[in-house]
Amino acid sequence: MRRLGLLLAFLLSSAHGLKPSLDARGVVTHGPRTLRAVALTFDADMTPGMEAELRRGQVRSFYDAGVVQALENTHTPATFFLTGMWAQVYAQQARALAQSPEFEIENHSYDHPGFSQPCYGLKPVSQTRKAAEIERAQHAIEAVTGVTPRYFCFPGGCAAEADVQLAEAQGLQVVHWDVVGGDVNQPDPERITRQVLERVRPGSIVVLHVSGGHAPATGQALPAIIASLKARGYTLVTVQHLLGH
Repeated sequence: MRRLGLLLAFLLSSAHGLKPSLDARGVVTHGPRTLRAVALTFDADMTPGMEAELRRGQVRSFYDAGVVQALENTHTPATFFLTGMWAQVYAQQARALAQSPEFEIENHSYDHPGFSQPCYGLKPVSQTRKAAEIERAQHAIEAVTGVTPRYFCFPGGCAAEADVQLAEAQGLQVVHWDVVGGDVNQPDPERITRQVLERVRPGSIVVLHVSGGHAPATGQALPAIIASLKARGYTLVTVQHLLGH
C-alpha cells in the first residue's frame, strides 16, 4: 500500500507539473530568462526498496539506455543528478556518463530520502543524518566516477532552508527545476514531450529521469523533445553552462 501511495504521489506531481516544495534563498530553479537556452537534467534515483526490487527480479533495470543514446546521437549536453546508491549499483554506466565531454555529473543524495516531510511518500531522514546523506553521496559518486559534484538536487525538491544550508556548507549549490517533465509512471512518450514543450521557457531547467523502471518512456520521448526545442531556437546546455559557472 505504501508503494502504491508513493507511485501515485509521483504520478500526480508529474502530471500536474508541481514545482519543488522548496522556496528558500540560494536555490536555483532556472537560468537567465534572457538566454534562449535550456538545461535538460536527468535524475538517477535509487532507494533501498528499488535495489531490493532489482535483486528479486521484479524490475529488469533502473537504467534507461535510450536516454543516453538519444543524447549522444544528437550531441546534446545534459546534466545527470546521481544518487550515490545508483552510482554504486550502475558503476559502469556512471563512469561512462562521467567520461562523456557533453555530460556533467551531480549529487542527488545517497538513497533518495525526503529531507522535509511530507515528500511524495519518500522516506524521512533524521536531522542528524542529513549532512551525512549528502556527504555519503558525494564520496560514492567521486569514488565511482572520479568526478566531484558541484551541484545538489534534493529528492522531490523537498527541503527546508536549514537543509539548503547543509548542502551549501559542503560547497554545493542547490539546483532544482522549473519544468517537470512528467515522465514518472508515464508510458506515453507523446504526453511527456507535450508537457515539456508546453512549459519550457528561456533559461528553463527541465527535470526528467534516466533510471527507467518507474519512468519507462523517457528515452522514447527524448528525440522529439530535443528536435522540437532546437526547432524553436533553443540551445541545449548543461546546468553549469546555463548558470555561467
